[in-house]
Amino acid sequence: MLLCVLLARVEARAADPRRWLEERITKLSADARIAPARVGVLVQDVASGRTLVKLRETEQFNVASCAKLVTTAAALWALGPEYRFKTLLYADPQRDERTSKRKKNRPAGTLEGNLYLKGFGSPVLDERDLWQLVDDLKDRGIRAIGGALVIDESYFDGQRLAPLYETRNTDAWYRPPNGALSIAYNVVSVHVFAGDAPGQPARIVLRPRSSYLKLVNKVATVSRGRRSWVQVRTRARGGRAEVEVTGRVRLGYKRRRPFRRRIDDPGLLAGHALLDILARRAVAVGQRRVLRGKVPDKAQALAWHYSEPLAVVARLMNKHSNNFIAEQVAKTLGAEVIGPPATWGKGLKVVGRHLKSLSITSGSYTMKNGSGLYDASAFSPAQLVQILRGSYLAFRTGADYVASLAQAGVDGTLQHRYVGSGAERYVRAKTGTLARVVTLAGYAGAAVNRGPLVFAILLNDLPEGRVRQAREVADEMAAAMVTFLER
Repeated sequence: MLLCVLLARVEARAADPRRWLEERITKLSADARIAPARVGVLVQDVASGRTLVKLRETEQFNVASCAKLVTTAAALWALGPEYRFKTLLYADPQRDERTSKRKKNRPAGTLEGNLYLKGFGSPVLDERDLWQLVDDLKDRGIRAIGGALVIDESYFDGQRLAPLYETRNTDAWYRPPNGALSIAYNVVSVHVFAGDAPGQPARIVLRPRSSYLKLVNKVATVSRGRRSWVQVRTRARGGRAEVEVTGRVRLGYKRRRPFRRRIDDPGLLAGHALLDILARRAVAVGQRRVLRGKVPDKAQALAWHYSEPLAVVARLMNKHSNNFIAEQVAKTLGAEVIGPPATWGKGLKVVGRHLKSLSITSGSYTMKNGSGLYDASAFSPAQLVQILRGSYLAFRTGADYVASLAQAGVDGTLQHRYVGSGAERYVRAKTGTLARVVTLAGYAGAAVNRGPLVFAILLNDLPEGRVRQAREVADEMAAAMVTFLER
């Protein structure tokens, strides 16, 4: 008798898979693991736009880091996937050799005046890129700088923190400052290694290498039988970032992942890193200091660096949910489309133009920054699905948009989720997490030639401490979509 009942249920599901999917997701939305959370879900077929499941699909929810889906869509739409961020070195206008007495007293290869480093908002500039700029400088025969190094950050306005970031006072790596000239995500990575014997100080390495960073090492090496603990904090002090590391580490200690902390002044971090590289490459600088200023109107461009295309940058942003990249992209949007200096207001205005092109009107959503950190954004499941579906169907940008999302069981924030399940590799999505918010939005496919589906799963007002369980529920919803497609 029981076997007959089970067979009847299987046959019913096979006969009406859409109903099964709706029942499955509805049941999960009331799961005891997340009750009494508020749950919004919308699932549609990408090609036809046919709705398969809807729960509170028009209500507004905090979407957390799924706001990056909106920033990415607007950036690809406005700038194109081929857009590259630039960083340039300039020289003061050079005087004619015949009329310059000062130049006659300089050694060969000396650049008269100042060297200028100007940033245009690159979110992925790093030390290697600065080395390349200096190498290009030396290739031009330049061996000395007569003046000082001047950093030009005028492409962005002076606001360092994204809207709502100021509501927290912490040196956490996920809320760094932004600047037109930035390197290493404006974060210092602290690598800690044990000394050679008990009683010796630990060996600490800071990255990026920049004399803007001042290390205060208060970590001792202890015997193997004792427990290790390390605490890192950063603070601005005397025009530098003081990195204080305290604690103790046992012999043989080597932390696999570095500690990461934000810094306060992006321009000085990058400027001092370049100054240090110039010294290591034996390029003398007349005034060993970093000044702030603007590139003169008739300055000569000496070397330039262009980032990977926006399509690649978007992958770094979405797969790893990088807040810094999202805010840099948002501000750059404003400068490129409306005009410098970049502001968050201008950037969000461009985002609004894109949403309007998708029939999502101003006032029907909330978006206060580009990353979704804190209570910055509110969209309905219907609006997120509209953005996702529109982005997928846009021929010029769709493939790059989808490729920017984490792949289930493979990479990014979904690397360790769905592993071993039928949905592994068949879900591409953006995750979002706050204290009482879990979101998941993207696409579900299958091995069979059906779909894909586009979905938004938004869980708000979670009970305290239920983030892990909420992720499980969201993953089970997305996995059910893969099962539906395979029926």
